[in-house]
Formats: sequence, C-alpha cells, structure tokens
Amino acid sequence: MGMAMAGMIVSIIICVVFLLIFLVFYLKSKGVYDEYVEYLDKEEYGLKDFIPIGLAMNELEIFGKIMPLSLHSALARHNNQVYQKILEIRGPKEAEFYHFIHNGYRMAVGLIAAVGVSVIGAIQSAQGSTDGLIFTGGAVAAFFAVPFLVDSSLKGTIEKRRLSIQMEFPEFVNKLTLLVNAGMTISKAWEKIINENKREHILYDEMRYAMAEIKAGRPEGIAYEEFARRCHVKEVTKFVSVIVMNLKRGGSEVVPVLREQGRECWEMRKNAAKAIGEQASTKILIPMMIMFLGIVLIVAAPAVMSMTSGM
Repeated sequence: MGMAMAGMIVSIIICVVFLLIFLVFYLKSKGVYDEYVEYLDKEEYGLKDFIPIGLAMNELEIFGKIMPLSLHSALARHNNQVYQKILEIRGPKEAEFYHFIHNGYRMAVGLIAAVGVSVIGAIQSAQGSTDGLIFTGGAVAAFFAVPFLVDSSLKGTIEKRRLSIQMEFPEFVNKLTLLVNAGMTISKAWEKIINENKREHILYDEMRYAMAEIKAGRPEGIAYEEFARRCHVKEVTKFVSVIVMNLKRGGSEVVPVLREQGRECWEMRKNAAKAIGEQASTKILIPMMIMFLGIVLIVAAPAVMSMTSGM
C-alpha cells in the first residue's frame, strides 16, 4: 500500500511539473511569436499552434546552463547536423528561419508528449494501477527523446526530396542536350527550360534560384556548382562538373558527354522509381501488420481472460 501511495505521489508531482512548464511557457509565449508561425504549413507542422511554447523554452536555454560541457558539445554537433539537413531542404535563404522554427517545434512536441503521457500516468496511479509509474517514466523519457525523433524525421524529408529530383532530372538533361545541340549556350538553354516549365517542383525551384544568381552577377560556374550542392544528388553533381568544365575549356564535345549523362540519369530514374515503389509497399505493410495484431488480440483476449480468472 505504501509503495502504491509513493508511486501515486511521484506520478502526480511529475504530472503537475509538466503541466506547470506548459502553462508558464504558454503564457510567456502568447502573442510574442505569432508573426513567425502565422504562415507555416499546418500539414507540415501539425502542432504549429504550440511552436511559440517551444521557441520560448529555447530562448531560456535552461539545459545549456546546467548540462556538462561534453554533453553540450555533443548537442552542438547534433544541432549543426540538423541545420545542414534543413539547409539542403530549404536552401540558404530560408535555412536560418526554418532551423529556428524546427528547434521550437521539436521542443513543443516533446513537452506535449510528456504532458499527455504524464496525465495518463497520474490517472492510472490515482486508480491504484502499477502502470502509472511506467507511464510517468515514459513521460520523462518522452520529454527528452521525442525532440530527437522529430529531428530524425528530417532524414525522410531529404530522401523524398532527392528521389523527387532523381525522377525529374533525366528529362531536364535530355531537353538541355537537345537545345545545346541546336546551338544554344548552356545558360540560354537552362533559362528556356525553366521559363517553359512553370510548375512547382524542387528541381525547377533550384534551377530558378541558380539562374537568378547568374543574373545578379554571380559567376555562371559557381552558380551551377552551388545548384549541385543544394540538390545533393550524385548524378546532378556529375552533370554540373561536365558543364562547368565546358565553360572553362570551351569546345563542342560537350553534347556527346551530355547524351551519355542523359543515359546514366535514366538509369538513376529507374532506381528512384524502384525506391519509391518499395516505400509505398512498406507504407501498406505497416497498416496490415497493425490490423493483424488487432485480430490476434481480439481472438486471444477471451482465452487470456479465462486463464487469468481460472487462476
């Protein structure tokens, strides 16, 4: 009985602590960060209304002041890796802003998860269930672990982005090769392709950005190299190295090389399509497994209950 009472007290205290943290930072952030989150995509940031709470928590930097130096250094390295991922996804112009938003979002999601699980733990403990302490421990773990799970989701976003570029890039290379073979310079062919293709796509967005840099006075070769770095796809980097070399050396041998690049890119597209198909199969498999587990539980539950009642 004493252990159950102690567990209930611990669960309630931790629940109250998380609720107080939520309340304090909700009041602290209210109306302060509205301009930052107003135009964020709700589909991308499902809990965007709570991002200001996370931003307010980050500004206080409580953990940075009390954690050991070695842990602080490890987190700084992790944060830099997160920034590099956001830089690839968003580009240099928006990376700083979205890194700021992401840091707020990860903290907010971690706190909300902790509040939700700790409330369940407190209710379970108040009802005398030993599961209450398990939920309470889970709430503490969620507070620290969930932000890193949010960080790991960036990897999936990057993979989708790269696959999307790989699917579209071969068509671009073919068009560019035809236009250069017809006598156009690479920059003119590049501009013609993006002017004729108005649809929103990651590849064409990056191409437009590269062309805008060239028109603003950036050297053509450097703009193409930056384009390849932002795309972060091996075949794009190889393609850019060919056209940059042509810009430096000149000559008409670029067209056969571009044709060869085009053939390689179509192979890349086949592999990308295969990867997308595998991802779709995995997405179908997970719900099927959940349904199977549900059926097993429904079938097994009466037998388990009869066994426990017999004991």
